[in-house]
Amino acid sequence: MIPFGDRAMRFAVPANAPRRRLAAELTALPGVRDVVLAEEVGCVVFDHDVTKDADRTAVASVLAQQQSARDDEPGTPRVIPVIYDGEDLDEVARTIGRTRADVVALHSEAEYRVAMLGFLPGFAYLRGLPSELRLPRRAPRPRVPARSVAIAADYTGIYPFASPGGWHLLGRAPGFEAFGAGPAGAAALAIGDVVRFAPAPEEPLLPPPRQEPALASPSGVHLEITRAAGFALLVDAGRPGRMHDGVPPGGPLVRSAFEHANVLAGNEAGACALEISGTIEVTARGGSITIADDEGGAVTLRDGERHVVSTAGRARVRYLALEGGIDAPVILGGRGALLVAGIGRLFRRGDRLAPLVRSGETHPATAQTPALTDEPIAIMEGPDAALLPRGALVTEDFRVSAASDRTGTRLEGNMSLPAPASAKSTPMVMGAIELTPSGLIVFGPDHPTTGGYPVVAVVRSASLDRLFSRPIGAAVRFTFA
Repeated sequence: MIPFGDRAMRFAVPANAPRRRLAAELTALPGVRDVVLAEEVGCVVFDHDVTKDADRTAVASVLAQQQSARDDEPGTPRVIPVIYDGEDLDEVARTIGRTRADVVALHSEAEYRVAMLGFLPGFAYLRGLPSELRLPRRAPRPRVPARSVAIAADYTGIYPFASPGGWHLLGRAPGFEAFGAGPAGAAALAIGDVVRFAPAPEEPLLPPPRQEPALASPSGVHLEITRAAGFALLVDAGRPGRMHDGVPPGGPLVRSAFEHANVLAGNEAGACALEISGTIEVTARGGSITIADDEGGAVTLRDGERHVVSTAGRARVRYLALEGGIDAPVILGGRGALLVAGIGRLFRRGDRLAPLVRSGETHPATAQTPALTDEPIAIMEGPDAALLPRGALVTEDFRVSAASDRTGTRLEGNMSLPAPASAKSTPMVMGAIELTPSGLIVFGPDHPTTGGYPVVAVVRSASLDRLFSRPIGAAVRFTFA
């Protein structure tokens, strides 16, 4: 068991441990926010800095107890109808020297168990694939349709959302929903669940497609976006405690600036607000409305008055809060956008934002945004630190790449990096510095919950805002602390 940053620990999953029970017992420990189990490596994420021996002792005790425990009860198989008309079905049949019908029979007659979730929210890696169907990944497609049933290596699975992907497509499961209806959106599949696929020769009778709740179309006092250059999307406190479902923690890229804007607007620190990169102009409609941004402070706009928020090269993102928070539906436990899961979208000219609650409180006219200095970013060694020469990260000057986004901040530099080998998926955390074929990437709030490349270091939680606030092209230096 080793530290994984300052708020998580990584451990080897005991070979014969009942995985569902292991996850439940670790989750029940005091201060645990989430538990992510990959096949060989697990991760416990805490709500606090892991500085207490009690945290390590408690995790070690659970792991020791589960080494000799009985396996999870398999439960009743979940049967998922599949239309076997996939783009790669004929090619798979040719590759293994069998007929199309043989491939369907091999895939549908097997019984599978959920080994882990990751890659996408709700994406379950299913073990139990017949040996004949175990093929290496193919060249990735830029877009795999949602609900595609696919195979690769030792696994089969269902793409819950449209995504790039390199698995072989055998068919589709039109009736499959990765998450249930309602604000919480419970995951359809969990570690240890048993799954079978049933061939469906015709389009099955499907329930009416579930519509994502839309933003309210306000008729009262609201803001209208009258100019949009760059991107703007909704963020709130995030979706903590859902990484075991493959759902990233989310939340703001620069939490201190986000919370500052909300406090200026008289809101709770985690109220839904707008995260902006570029320039956004908003105009009050239908009456007076109080807003606040993290740099300019709070202001009350009268009907028709405008306000501009811009990063203008001096910040990576800015935040705009409305008094009472922005009214948006709760999906998977949060109001913020999660673009990879089709939740929310980037805002554009003509969109309207309504306040959720109007408190009528007074606000300061101006205030200083929290100071984010340009001092070096504090890091800890990662589990794969030995891949780089000791001290290499702290002697190199990096810059924030224009390819950076909420998934991760990509770093450019002159340091010669070894070519990383893709390995089995392991859990990931915010701030993990992954060594990929295209260079170093520091995972942000929308990071995948599992990844297959080495982690050479992890940014300390107190330094995340300073790193993620750096504008594109800004210098980045690291220090071990």
